[in-house]
Amino acid sequence: MATEFRSMSLYRKLIVAGLLALLLRTPLLSAQSSAADLLLLHGRILTVDARDSVAHAIAIRRGIIVKVGSDVEVLEFAGSLPGTRIIDLHGHTATPGLIDTHAHVYQHVSGRFGLNADLCGVQSGVTALVDQGGPSNMTFPGFREFIAKRAATRVYAFISAYVVGGLEGHYYPDLYGPTGVDVKACIEAAEANRDIVKGIKAHAEIGGYKRWGNVVMKKAQRGAA
Repeated sequence: MATEFRSMSLYRKLIVAGLLALLLRTPLLSAQSSAADLLLLHGRILTVDARDSVAHAIAIRRGIIVKVGSDVEVLEFAGSLPGTRIIDLHGHTATPGLIDTHAHVYQHVSGRFGLNADLCGVQSGVTALVDQGGPSNMTFPGFREFIAKRAATRVYAFISAYVVGGLEGHYYPDLYGPTGVDVKACIEAAEANRDIVKGIKAHAEIGGYKRWGNVVMKKAQRGAA
């Protein structure tokens, strides 16, 4: 082998050396790529899979689950990374992040309805939530900057069809009639915030319907279309 290598041209030597380096390095890369940076052990892991199976441990790498199983199986994913963090759940339950589809988290803006996003979110086991009608075309920049951007929870919204947004409409009903809806402005704000906006919110409670019929709902429908 050594004699054959010496007789090769420089070009072929470089190719062979490169292939050898790649082959020698491949197992190391494979081991590193399968290692986890977070392990949860000795717990009750609710997988919410098709069988609703329950495991004891979970391995996570860069925010992605790489293994769910027994403590022994998951420990194999600890690898040699110095930053691997191991948490002993001591029998406590871990679940996938929950999604709250009806929240009011425009704190300090939507009055008594406005709660802290992370209090309703990650501090309550909810990793993503949808604010219903708090921000409007007028107030969406503040919602993005001071709520969605600063929260550890993933925050989305159904943008309010009303220009004033969710300013406690029960106390200011006149702001929530047909004249309080600007379809064009609502659409423009929704288009500018597509990463956050998941729908359009309008009210169809008995009081509003008695005053204005379904005019507001039809305007909101136009915006959503």
